[in-house]
Amino acid sequence: MKEKILKKDQVKQLHEDLSRYYSFYAPTKVKGNIVFKKITNPEDIELEYLNSKIPPKEILFPRMETLFSYKIDEKNIEIEPRTDLEEKILIFGVRPCDAYSFSLLETFFNFGQFKDDLFMKKKENTVVIGLACNTPRATCFCTSLDYNGHPHRKDDVDIFLTDLGENYLVNPISETGKAIIDKLAWLSEANNDDLQKAEELSKKAESLISTKLDLQHTAEILDPSFNHPLWKEVSENCLGCGTCTFLCPTCTCFDVVEDVDHYNNRGKRVRIWDTCQFCLYTLETSGHNPRNTKIERCRNRVLHKFNYYPKNYDLIGCVGCGRCIHLCPVNNDLREIIKKINAIKNENKKEEVVVA
Repeated sequence: MKEKILKKDQVKQLHEDLSRYYSFYAPTKVKGNIVFKKITNPEDIELEYLNSKIPPKEILFPRMETLFSYKIDEKNIEIEPRTDLEEKILIFGVRPCDAYSFSLLETFFNFGQFKDDLFMKKKENTVVIGLACNTPRATCFCTSLDYNGHPHRKDDVDIFLTDLGENYLVNPISETGKAIIDKLAWLSEANNDDLQKAEELSKKAESLISTKLDLQHTAEILDPSFNHPLWKEVSENCLGCGTCTFLCPTCTCFDVVEDVDHYNNRGKRVRIWDTCQFCLYTLETSGHNPRNTKIERCRNRVLHKFNYYPKNYDLIGCVGCGRCIHLCPVNNDLREIIKKINAIKNENKKEEVVVA
């Protein structure tokens, strides 16, 4: 199927047509921040943005989510399963790095013997319309990651949009995306000038990403460096606030709590986002805490993304969105941490020379 053109004043019509079949989520401005919300008024859609503060993963993996409800009748407990999992979801205007994060989340929640059926069902019923990143932030480093990250990467979406100025170039990617575009007969055909402009914007966007990280050997360097002095250094100014993890599109830590209504003999089991950066996260009932210091918690975050993920899934658990850098209140820079990790390899080489 050929590329199409969506005029910017036709976004309202696009929303009207697609919201008949899907719960339509898109970036919108809330208290000065860009977040993804369910859209009822297309005037609320904000596509002139660098990236959202909170990643769109919140749509499929909410900050607070009822796993199931139940009611108690004397000695019996009746489980009331979720009834909303057949909802068709469309996420509009997702940046390429965040689109890839859905794939990483799916890898995690679908791993091993016990699957997360709630996430997987929602992911199965979700259509993603991506939006090219023409102006990456200075903190972006997607091009350094192992998934061939790029501000115009078209993988992991069903339809891909490129902002050409007055119009969007529309690329149908998946079969689902092609079927959707086929129904939008009012879209106009793209011409060679449109395609050439999109290619030029792609090259320009790539050139704007100045960070070039070497992540080829990071995982193997981390293995023998568990007790390296580096971890004390990188954790010294950390507040343990959890900003880096709560705003990360690939973090999956959660807690499960019981919300019991004793008066009405009802209850629900709820999961809420948690973070390995909080001291209570690993606190055991005995009082022992295997990660009792900031050093251990900061180390765990880095090992999780760049050592445990590669070991378990043969993937790096980071998309290079730069949120943890841009929004850290004490300016802890993950890129600098990675450079320091890579420098350990040079230290080891010097030691080998001395011993020889």
